[in-house]
Amino acid sequence: MLVPADSDKNRAVTKGTFVRAIWLVATFGLLTQAGCRGPSTPEEAHRALCRAVAAKDASALFKALDQTSRWHWMTTQKANREGYDIILSNYPEGLERDRQLRRFERGATLGSGRALFVEEVGNAALPTLAEACVPGTRIELGADGTLAAAVSASGKRFPFRRGTQGWGYAGFLDDADDRQKRAVGDVEQVRLNAADFERAAARAAR
Repeated sequence: MLVPADSDKNRAVTKGTFVRAIWLVATFGLLTQAGCRGPSTPEEAHRALCRAVAAKDASALFKALDQTSRWHWMTTQKANREGYDIILSNYPEGLERDRQLRRFERGATLGSGRALFVEEVGNAALPTLAEACVPGTRIELGADGTLAAAVSASGKRFPFRRGTQGWGYAGFLDDADDRQKRAVGDVEQVRLNAADFERAAARAAR
């Protein structure tokens, strides 16, 4: 039976620990940010979405998202911050360090998952959601009570999802999940690279 090398086991533990830590921080931040429960019905969540669309307020749009989408954006931003800090502290001076810093810098310096969402998705998305708020739009509740959709007069569906803090708009959930997975994978690679740089520096100093 093959036994993984110690370095492989350590890397797996490090990655798992990092993901859990990021999710704990994101969860705490989201609960603190929320202050109280969100919309208790999909109708309330739909009204929150439409208020954000009418006001052209991408920050309010983030608040109207489902809980998991917000978690993913917070995790993405915190992973960018982590990666940026590691590169600053551990990468040797040079073109690769500069390139990697530019890659992580914007997400790292925006300061929150909400700010990252607003810049990368929210502002551009607001006009595309206008149809969700036209007169005649109806709310359809899913069979299990955790999913719903706002269905416009033309038949276009806008999904909503219930979490532990209430209902929210889930139209960006898949994208948020993809971004979070990429961000966590990227920062894990940065950690591995930093460890390699440290070992190379230690060998050179002997």
